[in-house]
Amino acid sequence: MKQSTGRRILVVSVISVILGLPVLFALLLKKSETGYYELPVFTTDEMGKEVPYIIDEFELTDQNGKPFSRDSIGDKVFIANFFFASCPDVCPTINGHMKIASQKLENSTDVLFLSHTVDPYNDSVPILRAYADKFEVNDKQWKFLTGKKSTIYHLAKDSYKAVIQEVPDTNNFIHSEKIMLVDKDFHVRGIYDGLKITEVMEMIKDARFLLKVYKDEEAIKEDE
Repeated sequence: MKQSTGRRILVVSVISVILGLPVLFALLLKKSETGYYELPVFTTDEMGKEVPYIIDEFELTDQNGKPFSRDSIGDKVFIANFFFASCPDVCPTINGHMKIASQKLENSTDVLFLSHTVDPYNDSVPILRAYADKFEVNDKQWKFLTGKKSTIYHLAKDSYKAVIQEVPDTNNFIHSEKIMLVDKDFHVRGIYDGLKITEVMEMIKDARFLLKVYKDEEAIKEDE
């Protein structure tokens, strides 16, 4: 009986180690003494083929009433999330963490922050202006975007793969708490829980790494 119990314990231990290997491997792949080896490109399976998430073209309006499109991003890395101004608790927490990230990255002129409202009927330009003022945002660095509901929901569901839906018989929305890091090719390179400051700090590190990769690539091109 003791021998059988010992074997079961050994088997469970081996299985635990095996199941833990992918996680350990992922951590080892990402971390190194100097930072990271490579950030992932998030993909979706389409008919057996891995296709990268890519942010589609769009036309929206920022907190100053100015048109803002994908072309407006320019040659920048950007960090995106979804919210609505009347959200009582979750959104202020996430955008508070976005504020911390924007402060940590305020000297990185190649990083832009985009916050999309999921309630464009109520979140007009004046509402977004007041909301942005509450967070004392740098308008050049952080855009609060409104526009056609179909455009915003298409971006959320089909580009960022974030979950957004209206709650029946209420004015509330179920939306993702995730914050996304996007590279200059409009590919999602990181997805983080915006409610957890530890993940937001990890996002800041990843954004800095991504900028370093671009800088290194430019230096190599100049040397060629």
